[in-house]
Amino acid sequence: MKKTILFSILACMIACLSSCDKTDLTPAYIYITAEDLENCVNVSTFNTDHDLHFDSEQLSALQQHSFTHVNVTVNNKNLGCWQLPCKVPVLGVNENDSSTLEIVPCFKMTGMNHTIKGYPFFDRLKQKIMLRKNETYNVSSNPPKFKYSTYTRFPMFETFSNSSSFTPTDSTNTHGFFPTEVDGRTVGELVLEDENASFDLKSVGLTLPTYNYRVFLEVNYKTEGDIEIGMQLSTAHNPNTVYPLGGIFASNGEWKTIYFELTNIIHNYNNYSGAAATVGTLFFSGIGNAGGAPTHFYIDNVKVIYQPGS
Repeated sequence: MKKTILFSILACMIACLSSCDKTDLTPAYIYITAEDLENCVNVSTFNTDHDLHFDSEQLSALQQHSFTHVNVTVNNKNLGCWQLPCKVPVLGVNENDSSTLEIVPCFKMTGMNHTIKGYPFFDRLKQKIMLRKNETYNVSSNPPKFKYSTYTRFPMFETFSNSSSFTPTDSTNTHGFFPTEVDGRTVGELVLEDENASFDLKSVGLTLPTYNYRVFLEVNYKTEGDIEIGMQLSTAHNPNTVYPLGGIFASNGEWKTIYFELTNIIHNYNNYSGAAATVGTLFFSGIGNAGGAPTHFYIDNVKVIYQPGS
């Protein structure tokens, strides 16, 4: 009797397992490269959307970024952050319907690998794509085109097209970033003739937001020497306070972009000062390299950018 019951149970289990559908774990793939995110910004209606009058050089500068990672979401399922280039597997694809792809460009904050953040100033962009199991969808077939949020503001946007917003902190020091043509673009150039030379520059005063805003500094650069960057915050009723932001390191002949987040610095300062309005001043400093040869510093598209935070 016991054997009969046991055999009956085993038979039922086998029947149930046989009747169950096996889960298909065959993925589709999405392939994304850094080149897919070059010039990934649509600026055709930027001036109209923001009620601004940026010239062609400024609009071109808005397209220049250095995105190293992407956060990928498919059909509202977050598949994580991936270093470019990447081949992202997607499970559970319905081949009879389109999928919704959302890509958020990401970057290295101050160039450090462990501080990867999504770029916060673009509107969300979702694309309909067709995915097939065991096949690869190349984003290059329809590269994303992002738009800056209409709430985005630019307290500083220096392209060095005609002049420079930076002046020496010491009137006896004549070193500065002067507009020049390099690599087919107008940039700010500074040359230190020997290792004993140095520069210490400050920007014009910038009117910055106080609370609940994301604030970034972005700089394009190609330098043979290092640059230290800081920011001084001040209000009408409180003493000036200088905060070090970090450094730009020699770029080995390549143009690069670096990002600094100013949000916490400004927020903490305003908590301390109780200020209603804050003025920020950027400081750039550096020294010549050892060896006697001139040290060249090139920077371009210095932007302070913000929008309301979440």
